[in-house]
Amino acid sequence: MTNWSDGYVSDISYTTGFYRETSPAWLSLATSLLGHRPPGRDGSFRWCELGCGQGFSALSFAAAHPTGEFYAFDFNPSHIENARLLASRAGIGNITFGETSFEELAEAPKGTYPQMDYIVLHGIWSWVSTTQRAHILRFIANHLAPGGIVYVSYNVLTGWASMVPMQRLMRAWCATQPGGTIEHAAGVLAFLKQVTATESLYFPANPSATARLDQIVSQDARYLAHEYLNETWDPIMFDAMARDMGESKCSYIGSATLTDNIDAVSVPAKVAAMAAGITDPRLRELVRDVGGARPFRRDLFRRGAETPPPGEQVNIVDQIVMTGLGRERDANIQIQTGIGHVTPKPEIYAPVLQRLLEGPLAFAELRRMPMLADKPLAEALQVLAFLAAGGMAHPTANLRMTRDGAAPSAALNRQIGVLNAQGSNLPYLVSPRLGTAITVDPVDTMVLQEFVNGPVNDLAPVATKMIATLALTGRAPVREGKPISEPVAAQAAMLETIEKFVAERVPLLQRLGILDT
Repeated sequence: MTNWSDGYVSDISYTTGFYRETSPAWLSLATSLLGHRPPGRDGSFRWCELGCGQGFSALSFAAAHPTGEFYAFDFNPSHIENARLLASRAGIGNITFGETSFEELAEAPKGTYPQMDYIVLHGIWSWVSTTQRAHILRFIANHLAPGGIVYVSYNVLTGWASMVPMQRLMRAWCATQPGGTIEHAAGVLAFLKQVTATESLYFPANPSATARLDQIVSQDARYLAHEYLNETWDPIMFDAMARDMGESKCSYIGSATLTDNIDAVSVPAKVAAMAAGITDPRLRELVRDVGGARPFRRDLFRRGAETPPPGEQVNIVDQIVMTGLGRERDANIQIQTGIGHVTPKPEIYAPVLQRLLEGPLAFAELRRMPMLADKPLAEALQVLAFLAAGGMAHPTANLRMTRDGAAPSAALNRQIGVLNAQGSNLPYLVSPRLGTAITVDPVDTMVLQEFVNGPVNDLAPVATKMIATLALTGRAPVREGKPISEPVAAQAAMLETIEKFVAERVPLLQRLGILDT
C-alpha cells in the first residue's frame, strides 16, 4: 500500500459498476415516497459523487440530464483518467471529474465547489478510515444545500459479523506474501480453502461465514481486493452512521432500497410489531437490522428534516410519473426484499402493467385506478415502491424530451458500443427519458449502433459484422452460456440474437428514448 491511499487498495483498479439508487430520479422518487420534498430537477441542479471509481454512474446521469451540473471525485488517477477519456469521447461537458482526496475536498476554501443538491457515496464508508470519514463529513457540512439529500451505503454488522475474523485472516495472510494486490487476491482464496478444510469449529458456529466464502470463490479478483483487502474493513451499525451524519446537520429519512421502508416485506412479522412500538428512530432501525440480519444499507439523509403539510405531500407524489421497463407481459415477476422474494398481487399489478403499455403513468392516475381508488394513500405509495423495486417501471426524468436533449445519451451509448467492440463488457445503455441507465447484454450495445439511423431490413449482414467484431478480441457468439465457434452455428446464433433484439429490445429502447421511434 502507498501512503496516499491511507490503507485503501490502490494498485488495482475497481470494476466498472452502475448503481441505480444513486441517480437523481431514483433519489427524488425515494425522498417523495418518504414524505419529504425532493430537490428540484426542472432546471439546473447539482449532483456530486465522492469516491466515484471509474465514474460510469456519474457520467450516465450527466448525459441523461444535460441541464444539470455533475461532480465526481476519486483519489485514484487511473479511475479519473478513464472517466475523463470516456466523457471527452462522448462530448459530455456538464461533468467535472476530479482526482482528489477526501481531505483535499474537505479543506477546499468555501466557494471552490457549489452547494450540492445531491451527494452520494456508494461502497465507501465501510472501507475507509475514521480520518477519511471525518473529511467526508466536513465536505458534506460545507457543500450540501438546505433540503439536499445524502445517499450513503455501507456494510452492516448484523449481516457481516461472522466475516470480520475472516477479513482479518485475509489481511494477515497478505502481509506475509510478496507481490501486489492482484497476486494476493488470487492466492488468498487458496489460503481460505485450506482454513475451511481444517474442520475448524468456527464454521459450524458461524454458518453464514461459510456461505460468504463460497460466494467469494466465484467473484472478480478486483471486487475481492476492493471489498476485503483494504486496511479498513468496518461493518457498522445504524446508530453510528446516524450520529456521524447528524454532525453535518443531516437527518435520516429512510432507505433508497425502497422495500426496506416497508416493514411487512423487510423484517419478520414479530420484529415489525416490536419495531412499530418504538418511537426512537435509531433504536427502531437497530431492532429492524437485527431482526432482518441486514447486511447492507442504502441510507438517505436530508439537510432539514421538517416534512411539508399533508396536502403538499400529496401534490408532490402526484407529480411522479412512471415509465414501464418492458416487463408488462412477464408472468413470473419476483421482487427481492429483506425477507425473501415477493410475488406481486396480479389483481393489482396486472392492470397497472397493462396501463404502462400505453405510455407513462402518473401517480395521480395510478391511485385513482379501480383497484386502488378506495384504498389508503399509503397502499398506493407501496405499489409505486414495488413497481420501481421490482424493475417493472422507473421514475421518468424527462417527459418532454427533444432530439437535442437526447443527443448526449446517444453519444455516450455510441461510445459504450465502441468499448464493447474493443473487448470491454459494459452491460448498460443510458436512457434520456428515465435519467438513468438500464442493464442490457453487451452485444446489444454494439447491435444498437446499426439501428440508430432507422430500421434494418436485412439482418444477416449485421450478424456477420457482429461475429467479425467479436472475433477481433477473441470472442464468439454465445448460446446458453457457451461460445460457438463453428461458422454456420455462430451465424445462426448471432442472427437469433439480433432478431430477438429487433422484436423485444427495439420497442423498449424507443419507449426509453434510446432509439428514435
